[in-house]
Amino acid sequence: MRNLKSFIAAVFVLLTFFFLAPVPPAHAQHPAYLHALSDLRTARGYLQMPARPGTRDACKHANKEISRAIDDIAKAVLDYGRDPDVTPLPQGAGSANTPIHSAIRLMKEARADIEHGRDLPENHGLREHSLEHIDKALLALSQFQ
Repeated sequence: MRNLKSFIAAVFVLLTFFFLAPVPPAHAQHPAYLHALSDLRTARGYLQMPARPGTRDACKHANKEISRAIDDIAKAVLDYGRDPDVTPLPQGAGSANTPIHSAIRLMKEARADIEHGRDLPENHGLREHSLEHIDKALLALSQFQ
């Protein structure tokens, strides 16, 4: 009888803990921005590889825009309660033989992820700003597609 009361008390405490424990909001569990961060960081890495002489200025400009997009998305991820430094692997593999094409593909994948992500009102348009930066980076590299 004593064991039964102890067991029931333990189950009651556990159930109370599970029902009263705070649940993370649904948007904090959405991985779209984390995938985008990973893809953008990888794209930036491709664009930092030694490039042909005619591509250096475009790659530099695209890298600046990608860095701005990464900053905006990292702020949004922090607002969602996630760590922007813990991201999944990039969604698409690239090739060091075609760094610009690999970067373009990764930026397009990141853009699609960001479009599907949610933008909280308190983010003050970080999602839209990051999309603008990605578009500017893609435009800078459009001649090499």
